Amino acid sequence: MNSKFMDKLNIKISLANRLYPMSINGSEEKLIRLSASKIEKILKTLKEKYSVKDYQDLLAMCALQFCVEIEKNKLNHAQNEKSVVQDLSELNKLISDLL
Repeated sequence: MNSKFMDKLNIKISLANRLYPMSINGSEEKLIRLSASKIEKILKTLKEKYSVKDYQDLLAMCALQFCVEIEKNKLNHAQNEKSVVQDLSELNKLISDLL
């Protein structure tokens, strides 16, 4: 049998008081459950902080929060990459000067 087929796992994830059946790779289960748990915690915090009861609004706010975090990480990654390239260029110049 195909090993990819055997690795598939059927699970149910609870988000915003709804169950979502999923067919996933077994190796992803821990990550998916951790992510769902993080979303649930954020929803609870947002619900308490803003007294919002509509889960669609809470999910939209949660999605925005995650997107902002992703964009910040991309910006930091680009800045770090630029810094590493600059440092390598300086090291290369120093080595060339020594030779």
